[in-house]
Amino acid sequence: MKNVIIVFGFIIVGCTSPIEANSNNIEPDLIEDLTQELVEPICPQNHKDSIIPIIYGYPSEALFARSDSGLVALGGCELADENYFCKIHQISF
Repeated sequence: MKNVIIVFGFIIVGCTSPIEANSNNIEPDLIEDLTQELVEPICPQNHKDSIIPIIYGYPSEALFARSDSGLVALGGCELADENYFCKIHQISF
C-alpha cells in the first residue's frame, strides 16, 4: 500500500507499515508546502498565534522531527474532525 496525500485544508497520509512508509518517503519540503494554509485558523479562545496543523497517518522520521520541533501535531491513523492544535491552550479544533 502506498502513502496517499489528499489536501482539503489539511493533510491525510494513508497508514502503512514502517517498511512501506520508508520506501515511499515524502519530501519534507513538500510537507511544508502542503501544510501552509490559505486561511489562517483561529483558536476557539480567539487568537491566531501558536496554531499548528494536525497531521494524520503514519509519520516518517521527518514528521517526527517536525512534531518534536513544535511545527506540526501528530494525529495518529484514526481521522478526527480536528485539523489544528493550539499550543497555548493545548486544545485541538
